[in-house]
Amino acid sequence: MPVFMDLHIGQGLTAEDVARAHQLDLKYQDRFCCKCLTYWIDEIRGNAYCLIEAPDKNAVYELHRKAHEQMPDEIIEVDKRVIKAFLGRIHDPEIVDYIIDQKIKVFNDPAFRVVLMVTRKDRISLETELGKDKSEEQLRKAEGTIRSLIEKNLGVASEEEGDELVATFDSAIQAVSCAIDIHKFLESRFPVLGIKVGIHAGNPVEKGERLFGSTIRFARFLCHSAEKEIAISNTVHHLLKSANSESVLTGNSFIQTISEDDEEFVTELLKIFEENWQNSDFQIEDCQKAMGRSKSQLYRRCTQATGVSANRLLRDFRLHRAKQLLLDKNFNIAQTAFECGFNSRSYFTKCFQKKFDLKPQRFADERN
Repeated sequence: MPVFMDLHIGQGLTAEDVARAHQLDLKYQDRFCCKCLTYWIDEIRGNAYCLIEAPDKNAVYELHRKAHEQMPDEIIEVDKRVIKAFLGRIHDPEIVDYIIDQKIKVFNDPAFRVVLMVTRKDRISLETELGKDKSEEQLRKAEGTIRSLIEKNLGVASEEEGDELVATFDSAIQAVSCAIDIHKFLESRFPVLGIKVGIHAGNPVEKGERLFGSTIRFARFLCHSAEKEIAISNTVHHLLKSANSESVLTGNSFIQTISEDDEEFVTELLKIFEENWQNSDFQIEDCQKAMGRSKSQLYRRCTQATGVSANRLLRDFRLHRAKQLLLDKNFNIAQTAFECGFNSRSYFTKCFQKKFDLKPQRFADERN
């Protein structure tokens, strides 16, 4: 059966409220052909997230309606493997805070996570530069080192996807310490890999988003756009400050922090890109309208926040998606160009080669 995560956002639920509701869900689950796996409760932020195997979304709604009437704001389908990779578990934790009524386990395990993304040069470019054997050796050693450093800093690493590796941490200090370790261990040993690290934090699901979608998207932006080797969001900086851990940044000139205003602006811009990047009719003029800014205002604000124009940022956004599609999908060059919002194959090829220093056909050939 598919697995769903439902969201209860800002409903003022306590850990005991959710523990009692979970017990009621377990009582009635069989009536709706469901299996209630676990939940996360974040009392500080007022959010709760339930994980349920069910035939469909309606079964989850009806189960909640019958059991306790604490109805979710939204329900999304998720992959159990991804849940485990990002949140560390798919069942109730073995250690709980306390037990009420002699049977109801109460725990306060927030789903808020700090997400660290590591990017590098893609394998095809490295093979062109180093040769297949040497590039494979360097990639294998680098990935092994990165995973061991993530584990050392108490993070949970997901499967590597293309030229990206994502890990989640319970705290900002763990994630930033891991990023510093990665930089210090790999910069001198594998400089040709072009390792970049971006760190952001957020809730697992926001309306209309996939699991940690907006958080990962911003971390990816930091990797692709930041001037320095490690970039952290203002959200992460604030977490460090709240935990009196800002000293971890001292003396590390390879770390840059994004301001609060820039983070808010870029988050809004990237969300618009995410919703429209496949639409070839979507142009920067549409982005201006969506953000309520004039052409000159958007240009000035975007260059201030990112160093490049919004038009360039949108094109790069589409090109990174195109590279992944060329490796993952059985599309030809023209199909990929159209899928990513380009009207012309020749213009797409020109932009792709300028961005990645390789023709798109090279990536398409690699999947065969």
